[in-house]
Amino acid sequence: MNTPSYPDSQDSDSHRKWNELLQEMRVMQTGVQILAAFLVVLPFQARFDILNRPEEMIYIALLIAATLLILLMITPVAVHRYFFGQRLKDQTVQLGHIVLKIVGIGVGLLVSGCVWFVLQVLFGWQLGAWVGGSLAVVTLFLLLALPRILIPSHARESGD
Repeated sequence: MNTPSYPDSQDSDSHRKWNELLQEMRVMQTGVQILAAFLVVLPFQARFDILNRPEEMIYIALLIAATLLILLMITPVAVHRYFFGQRLKDQTVQLGHIVLKIVGIGVGLLVSGCVWFVLQVLFGWQLGAWVGGSLAVVTLFLLLALPRILIPSHARESGD
């Protein structure tokens, strides 16, 4: 007779971390999907015809970036599904952690790039570059520098 197995504390911790990662992915996924939908319908708008070749190339780069971010965002879930039941939760959580950090930065830069693109089409390269560049700098500060500034001293020492 098989006795039920109860997760040990490490399994519980992995499950908790996995659930937290899923929640964070859900938050980001909605925004990325809405932005990607905006980019997909853009060519069907009347003003799209006024774009010159470099602007069209930038548009294509933004569309591809949005697509890659969506695919990257669902990668941890696909890996989890593939390895389901093989007791690889720790590895799946670690992969999800890395992917989510990359996606977070990518989403911030994608949003900045889309604002830059819209502004430069509507008002010219100077305003687009100034505002879009500023947003990119703010994005990198908020997503890369600020978390490192806010790390409590005990976390720095333990490596968590």
